[in-house]
Amino acid sequence: MPSITSVKGKRMNFLAVFLGGAVGATLRYFVILWSPAEAVLWIVNIIGSFSMGALQAYYLQKSAPVWKVFWTTGILGSFTTFSSFSAEWFTYFEVNPFYASLYAIGITISCFLAAFIGFLLLRKRGERIV
Repeated sequence: MPSITSVKGKRMNFLAVFLGGAVGATLRYFVILWSPAEAVLWIVNIIGSFSMGALQAYYLQKSAPVWKVFWTTGILGSFTTFSSFSAEWFTYFEVNPFYASLYAIGITISCFLAAFIGFLLLRKRGERIV
């Protein structure tokens, strides 16, 4: 397998993410087509988070950088909205579970607040929030 730092390795990683992204986006679209709208995020994020955890464990034992970015950044990154967060959290959890808990709470609240502020800034004046 090419090294992540080599030019050839970087090109291979780019191609792996590109192709994996196409696969993941297509899989997500199938879930959208075949699932009730209110269940889509639950389905893709739970499947994606489970898969990310399993892949993290697998790639701790086996070095295959191109395949890892294909599956994690490519497929799961475009399939879910949560898998990258789960992967980062897992990395922190292995080092410091307390910090990982603070990270999870902090980023979740921050993202909700950012979405709310973005909504408030761009909504029409006088328009009700709910």
